[in-house]
This record gives sequence, C-alpha cells and structure tokens, in this order.
Amino acid sequence: MSESTIQPALITSITPGSIAAEIGFEVGDRLVAINGTMPRDLIDYQFLCADEYLELDVLDAQGRSHHVELEKDYDDDLGLEFDTALFDGLIQCNNRCPFCFIDQQPPGKRKTLYLKDDDYRLSFLYGSYLTLTNLTSKEWDRIARMRLSPLFVSVHATESHVRQTLLKNPRAGQILDQLAWFQSHRLHIHAQVVVCPGINDGDHLTRTILDLAKFGVEEKQHSEDAENPEEIGPWEYEGTVISVAVVPVGLTRFRPTDDELIPVTPEKAREVITQVQALQESFYERFGTRFVWLADEWFLIGQVDLPPESHYETYPQIGNGVGSIHHFLGEFDEATQQLPTHITPARTLTWVVGNAVEHVFQSILNRFNL
Repeated sequence: MSESTIQPALITSITPGSIAAEIGFEVGDRLVAINGTMPRDLIDYQFLCADEYLELDVLDAQGRSHHVELEKDYDDDLGLEFDTALFDGLIQCNNRCPFCFIDQQPPGKRKTLYLKDDDYRLSFLYGSYLTLTNLTSKEWDRIARMRLSPLFVSVHATESHVRQTLLKNPRAGQILDQLAWFQSHRLHIHAQVVVCPGINDGDHLTRTILDLAKFGVEEKQHSEDAENPEEIGPWEYEGTVISVAVVPVGLTRFRPTDDELIPVTPEKAREVITQVQALQESFYERFGTRFVWLADEWFLIGQVDLPPESHYETYPQIGNGVGSIHHFLGEFDEATQQLPTHITPARTLTWVVGNAVEHVFQSILNRFNL
C-alpha cells in the first residue's frame, strides 16, 4: 500500500480532558502522520501512539498544516476518534459466495449496505469474519509482524473443492495451508462454518470440524502431553483455532434466483444439531471443552430447546449468535432487579421481535404481565 492511497484521518470526536483536548485539537482536523509515518488504519494509529514522545502532523479544517510535539506516558491515549478505522480504504471481497448477505439486500438502500468487505483489519478490530482469499504477501507479513490475533475466519469447508465451490474462488482451496501458517506463527483464529444444505453439510461438515480440531483442541492436548511443556511456551496450550461456530445459511427473498441454495428446514436443523452435538460430547470428554458450537438459529428452526447456559462456556462466539439468547435472558434478569414491582396506572406496551424468537421470549412477557 503506497502512501499516496492513505488519506489523512478525519477527527470526529475528542474525549473531554484528554491529551488531544488539552493541546487544542478540534473536530474536523485531520491527522496526517505520527513520528513521520502516515497511519494506514486504526491499528497503525494505536501502534504509533504507544510511545512516550510523539510528533504529529495535522491539517486543520481550513487546510493549514500544524506540527505538534508532545510527551506522555507510554500507554496514554490521545483521546481522538475518527470517521473510519481504515485510512487507506476498505479491502473488498473478491469471492462470489452464493449465500452472501450483501447480494440478498433489497435494492434502493444506502450505498454502504452494498460494500463487500473482506478486510483482516476489521476482523482484528471488531470481530468481523474474513475468508483470507484476498491477502497479499505484504498483508500476511503485517499480520505476523504486528501479531494481529485473533482473527475471525469464515472457513465453511476444509476440503479444497468444496470451499472453492462455496466461494467461487480458486484461492479458496488454500485454507488448510493458511491454518498451518497461523499455527507456525503462533497466531489464533475463531472459525465459522455457514452450512449450505447439499454442499458442505453431512460428511463434509464432520470433516471440516475434525480438521479444525487438529489445529485447536487436539493441538492443545498435544502440547500438554509434551515431555517438556515449558519449552513449548504458554501460547501452545491455546491451540491455533480457539473456537468454531456452525451457522445455518440465511436466505432472503431478494437473493439471486440462480444461487443453487436450499433453505434449512426444521428436519435439516435437527439433523445438524444431532451431528454437531455428538462431536461436542466427544471433544468435551477428551479435552474438557466443546470447541464447536451451534448458533441459536438451529434450535429455533428445528423447534428444539436451547442447551443450558453452562453449555456455552465463556461465550467465545457470542458475536455469531451462539448463546446470544441465553446471554440476553441473563442480562434481562439482572435488569429486572432495578424495575418496580408494580406500575400505576397500568400501561400497555408493544415489543417487536422476530417470529423465530417469539416463543423463546414469551417467558419475559409473562413476567411483565404479572
């Protein structure tokens, strides 16, 4: 990435009482460089700011240049927020996944809804999933050099031909080699598998989960069984793949008519639940963790009761809808401690939820209606 493609970072907010506020930064100013280096993104910004002496090049709203020198503690934050985390633009997706939710958006909405990101920086910063198919050697080097871990990777299938079919990209078949790269660099990932019936389900799904386990719980167990575990280091005990989420393909009426996809039926959902739960039990018995989790949607589609809250352990895939219902119900229980026991006069309120969770949230309505 050349410096000519990096734009000065537009400041949209300044924390009151912060270093930036004391210096006199204003909303609308643009940060050009830190210690002579133009930050590509928020990752560079945070890395460059982790110093005791900073020289900042800034453009104000009128386009005038300023040079600011300051001293601070190593870990002090400047107190700046920007309009974007990516100062050199979004790394866009080069796949043609038939299940892509962007292609299933209704037409006529704001332009940002149709941007297909596949950017490792958003994965590191915010937990969005990427496929790894568009990374250049320079980006791979940066991930290793800056220790950008964990990343969140859409695996979908570990068999080359199956993943290539799903992503419509010949580079998609490199996934096992890429997992080995993360392993060799001692970096972690969370993985997801979007199940498309007839393509990557059944034996393909089992193969994918078992392959991921070789880089996860099995790798961890191998390290613990080593004769000299102190020589391996604490990292090895985590495994490369920390967790796996299995998610049903989501289809809308706006999707392309030739997408070759089959909706998940209640029968299919129950089949996948049984299949994955058998693997969970095996992993838990052998390694003390379930390692792979089903998104809540499977249980809603299959009309099967959710597992108990303890099933989700530390909620490693909460952002993927794994355990989110239990998590919400737990937060509701805490919030009700602050609510009055009665309201006078009585009120009638409407709570809008999706059809799929109507039954699950009925217990909350019952408590409100006492």
